[in-house]
Amino acid sequence: MDRERLFLGIDLGTSGARVGLLDEAGRRRGVLAQAWPTGQSLSPSTWLRHTLRLIAQVRQGRPSTDIAAIAIDGTSGTTFLCDTTSGRPLTPVLAYNDGRATSEAAALAAGGLAEGPASGPYGGLAKLLWLTRHCAPPVGAGVTAQAPWLTGTLLGHHRLMDEHNALKLGFDGAWAPILRAPPFALRLPHVVPAGTPLGPLSRTFTRRLGLRDAPLIVAGTTDSTAAFLALGSLPAGCGVSSLGSTLVLKIESAHRISVPEFGIYSHRLAHTWLVGGASNSGAAVLAHFFDRPTLTRLSATLPLATSPQLDYYPLLKPGERFPVSNPRLAPRLSPRPRDDRVFLQGLLEGLAAIEARGYALLAHYGAPRLQRVVTAGGGAANSAWRAIREQALRVPVSLAADRPAALGAARLARAGWLDAHESHHGAHFLLDRWAPVH
Repeated sequence: MDRERLFLGIDLGTSGARVGLLDEAGRRRGVLAQAWPTGQSLSPSTWLRHTLRLIAQVRQGRPSTDIAAIAIDGTSGTTFLCDTTSGRPLTPVLAYNDGRATSEAAALAAGGLAEGPASGPYGGLAKLLWLTRHCAPPVGAGVTAQAPWLTGTLLGHHRLMDEHNALKLGFDGAWAPILRAPPFALRLPHVVPAGTPLGPLSRTFTRRLGLRDAPLIVAGTTDSTAAFLALGSLPAGCGVSSLGSTLVLKIESAHRISVPEFGIYSHRLAHTWLVGGASNSGAAVLAHFFDRPTLTRLSATLPLATSPQLDYYPLLKPGERFPVSNPRLAPRLSPRPRDDRVFLQGLLEGLAAIEARGYALLAHYGAPRLQRVVTAGGGAANSAWRAIREQALRVPVSLAADRPAALGAARLARAGWLDAHESHHGAHFLLDRWAPVH
């Protein structure tokens, strides 16, 4: 009797890791989660430890199944340098929303050395220059990011990277020439499309996990792209808003759009493009001011009959990426009303205004006109926020039916495995790319 095959997608988020499971027919078989320990969200050793723990849980809970393939998604633009053989981190990890590299971004811009999605203080070029200046890594240190590092660690080498994560690190069809010259002189990975079969899980981890056979490791993607993939077939003009710690917008376009001065970038996916941007604002602002029970209780009383019109720009610290790209943009969170309901509605209206401005900006630069929005992420379940967003966006807003980003990464794992085993590279992903997750 044939053993069942499972395809795993590992989602590395800001609050923890999730693993999504699909079977060979593409049916959902479960989702497991593991929160990061406090203060360890930017620790590569924590990412690895929790990922191995989740894979072990899958194996223990389903002893009669085989893990056929694994793909990983992570936060886009989370950047550091590592040893390309051992994977040992050689610098601290700079998070996707870390804007400390302002002087480096200015220097690169003044020299005409940084363009596209990798430019600006939140882009990979400025972060890599900051790491080079402040951490003195050895010559030949390897460029990496959250999902590519974990993918490489499972493979046993760090010579490959998916093109979605590479985009904000200076790869746009080719690596930015500056990365090969002093003061960088960095080792750059070979870039492959998302969903590409890369090789088997290393023998070390195969034995450590007690697996019969080594799963195939497949090139992954960014967290917001995985969230888009998890939703399955979407009509034209349908935007996807991921309401996690930050707010990320995506919409499918026939054309690539890149407007770095406003934080707009595109990820290639088969023959189309996912156009969008990522704000530093998001549900993390709500969590800062309200614990979960209070947020639930207050939200049940919203929206108020009269808008407070407080004109907030909800940020936890200065700096914004999209729809305004300004590392010095200050949070606008005052005055704070005495009534917490009014304050919360002001925050929700500020977040909705950012979302509406973002989609309008995407349309202005050539993306399809917004017809409806599907919402993913932890903030999607807040019905008061959804009502306020619907009024601001002026299109129907619906809730994604519990399809976390980990399931999008699992779809990549399944597509890569099918391609590798049937020798039609890319065919399954192109033909089956928008099939719904059951």
